[in-house]
Amino acid sequence: MAGARRPADGTGKWVVAAGRLAPAKRYDLLIKAFEKVVAERPDWRLRIYGAGAERAKLRALIDKRGLYNHIYLMGPATPLDPEWVKGSIGVVTSSLESFGMTIVEAMRSGLPVVSTDCPHGPGEIIEDGVDGLLVPTGKVDAIAAGLLKLINDDELRRGMGRAALENSARFDPAEVAGRYEALFTDLASRGGLRGSLHRTRGALLSSALRTSDRSRSALRKAKTA
Repeated sequence: MAGARRPADGTGKWVVAAGRLAPAKRYDLLIKAFEKVVAERPDWRLRIYGAGAERAKLRALIDKRGLYNHIYLMGPATPLDPEWVKGSIGVVTSSLESFGMTIVEAMRSGLPVVSTDCPHGPGEIIEDGVDGLLVPTGKVDAIAAGLLKLINDDELRRGMGRAALENSARFDPAEVAGRYEALFTDLASRGGLRGSLHRTRGALLSSALRTSDRSRSALRKAKTA
């Protein structure tokens, strides 16, 4: 769940991205896409949180395209939750994602996410057209179009934000542990591999519950490291 913090209300004219400033994140494409956004909607701005080897290259690209008043490299932020809720749209332009914890965190803050449909995570998290938008990987025009679709439609953006907040609950560690519990209770009730199932159940539940302790610190580090 989104926790006790107040979720984004969808009124701030900010797009937010977060993660390592690394080639796989394709922030160069995001900058080029946002140039197209600014041409149509100069009242919107982009914040990119994170640190990494690409910072100087991205800074130079922003300056070259005259976007220094619209795109901000914010550096790492810990925790990042208060920064998500200042925005109205999350964006991911990666060429590859192992899962997409950044997407989950944005959704838990009430932000719809525009993401490239890259392997392996975004398509498993975002319900396209319901709580976010999936766009083709590596396509500047598609990224810009996805952002503008939400920017130009307040009702759609806020409705998707509410859906994102609701749908993000399925990734809460306690929810995951509960599903494991239900699954193994059902399997064990059928008999057969009772001892083996019990051991497997214990291991998986332990792992899921440990995730509850690790996820908060891991999320803060991984998405800004």
